[in-house]
Amino acid sequence: MSGYKTFAVAGAGDIGRFIIEELLRHFQDGSVSKVVALTRTSEGYDDLKAKGALFEQVDYSNRSDIVAALQGIDVVVSAISGGALAVQVPLADAAKEAGVKHFVLSEYGNPSIGKSYGIFAVKNKVRQHLLDIDLPYSQFFTGPFSDWFFVGHEDWGFDLPNGKVIVRGSGNVPISWTASVDIARYIVYVLTHLSPADLRNKPFALEGERRTIHQILEEYQRRTGKKLEITYETTEFLEKQVKEHPDDYENGLIRMLFLEWERGDGQTGAPEEVNKYWPEFNPTRAVDAILGLYESH
Repeated sequence: MSGYKTFAVAGAGDIGRFIIEELLRHFQDGSVSKVVALTRTSEGYDDLKAKGALFEQVDYSNRSDIVAALQGIDVVVSAISGGALAVQVPLADAAKEAGVKHFVLSEYGNPSIGKSYGIFAVKNKVRQHLLDIDLPYSQFFTGPFSDWFFVGHEDWGFDLPNGKVIVRGSGNVPISWTASVDIARYIVYVLTHLSPADLRNKPFALEGERRTIHQILEEYQRRTGKKLEITYETTEFLEKQVKEHPDDYENGLIRMLFLEWERGDGQTGAPEEVNKYWPEFNPTRAVDAILGLYESH
């Protein structure tokens, strides 16, 4: 066991909620004793509060607010997303002042190490800042979220309820897919089982399943009996759009990530490296996650 028992999660939406729920489940075995959620508003979240989560409303521009909220916390898990990634810098500064021992960076996607463009530039700037202030960190590279990516996010090209799909690129390159619930399970397992030395300044690779987009769509059609209308955007088109519109959401983020996947950067690590710190992980397969069929862990 790591000895870390008190956790704060910055952000309670999307992956943050899953991480909070998983931490709360560990109250039963005693490996977690306190879970604090840092949010911009403390309203709502009644289900999480009923299970023991403490909510602290914070302003990330007010360092004293954050320091006060992090008193007695061993580990900060950042679930801050999108354009707000840079606020991890003041969050880390406050965590250091409050005596936090470990910081989990908001990665949860493609490996970012060595990349200096797009959102990866911001992620690496934050990582360097943690090195500069000597606050130990971990990164968790998960690949895209299988339960999020294909369900309810038509702007990414997948409208499965209406049977329409836009495949950006060839769709033939293997990608690491992981369900949100499994991302949370793996993160909490690692944080509560590995020693501080084994967690320190280390990237972790995980995946639920490594498959191409075409393989997932073929299995989805076979299992549901639904025929999908599939259209394509070529790699050349993606490159042109990203080059000409690097700062907008559709091109600078969505199409940029599809180009990453086309280059093989959607794979979180070598097969022998993924999930290696929890051999009994047993994650959910991609199409099962799309269909909402989760194993009982």
